Amino acid sequence: MSSDTPIISPYGSWKSPLSAASVASASNSVGSVLIDQATTPSRVYWLESRPSEGGRRTLLSKLVDDYSDATLIEHLPDPKWNVRTAVHEYGGGAYAVHNGVIVFANWSDQGVYVLDTRLDDKSPRRIGAKDDKLRYASFAIHRSGGFVVCVREDHRNPGTEALAGLVAVALDKDEEAKEVVLYEGADFVSSPAMSQSDEIAFFTWNHPDMNWDATTLWRARLHIPSGLATGLDQLAVVAGCDSRESIYQPRFDSDGTLHFISDRIDGFWNPYHVDSTGAVCLSLAQPMAVEFAAPEWCFGQSTMQPVPGRRAAVAVTYGDSEGNAVLGILDTVAHEIEVLPTPGWSSIGELQLGTSRSGEPVLVLVAGGPTEPESLFTYYINGIGAARLTAASAAADSMAGYVS
Repeated sequence: MSSDTPIISPYGSWKSPLSAASVASASNSVGSVLIDQATTPSRVYWLESRPSEGGRRTLLSKLVDDYSDATLIEHLPDPKWNVRTAVHEYGGGAYAVHNGVIVFANWSDQGVYVLDTRLDDKSPRRIGAKDDKLRYASFAIHRSGGFVVCVREDHRNPGTEALAGLVAVALDKDEEAKEVVLYEGADFVSSPAMSQSDEIAFFTWNHPDMNWDATTLWRARLHIPSGLATGLDQLAVVAGCDSRESIYQPRFDSDGTLHFISDRIDGFWNPYHVDSTGAVCLSLAQPMAVEFAAPEWCFGQSTMQPVPGRRAAVAVTYGDSEGNAVLGILDTVAHEIEVLPTPGWSSIGELQLGTSRSGEPVLVLVAGGPTEPESLFTYYINGIGAARLTAASAAADSMAGYVS
């Protein structure tokens, strides 16, 4: 009998090359991708979930244009660190990084910790109120490096609904216990984003709605009297509120223009921006019957990012009618999308933008297709195309021929 001749066995008795152990070892997932844009070349950070370590999420990084493991660093190798938050129960948005400083939430106590990778002492230190009944997520570090703005969920009053708010937490070691409430008043708060001129945008929603039903987009200027934000000036509604629209992913570009995604027309999440007069404008020539976002069960979704150094340019992704994931650069002035060629991906997410050693803008994303697991890729938008930044596990590669 030829070795290629199929062997017929009774149902349930055939020998599979896919053991439980091999499947588990192949499931180290990559997610929560961020780029430290304060450094050149940019450094890419991501969380890796490890089933072999009880599912803990550890933080890794490497330079954006390093396709070896020469610059790969695991920043929290001690198993006691698990970068994960329980805010909204679903979590996400569990860390941020700026100029080598990492702020993260640790699963065991839900505390906020800071790790300065520039120091010889790489021990994380806890900051903020240091109360295990407070949970934190959706971090954004101010450009000064003096404080972090994040969502806080207050569980200190048992038997009542958790209180959501936006807080500023000092990063300086001499003021690490300082924590200031910037905003309260909604049942849920999400996605603070800051501009280079100290503006801040975030969105909120209230019961009984979910965030894909109706949200409100807010904009304000941070009040920073002496190193730490203590309030919000000129707080105003940008969109949503009474209009019953779902708004996601507020982003400021390098010119200070506010971009976001909304389903205000026809119910599809499309990209918008706020012009110089304060008017909300569709960034496309006309609404598209495709989704540029997905329901935000977790913090930190990223399917749209302004391109640094390119005026009115925004990287976007969406799914087409054939089940393919489309990657493109949207010109919000010409209202045109330059579709970038991709190697047959059916999923694209975690969009981030950095700079290579040569000064080229580099997209970083998590993508996958029908025949390969999701991996971390770079994409040089000036023409080089896609390259895998992290190798797939050997177990995943060995299973590829047995998966339809």
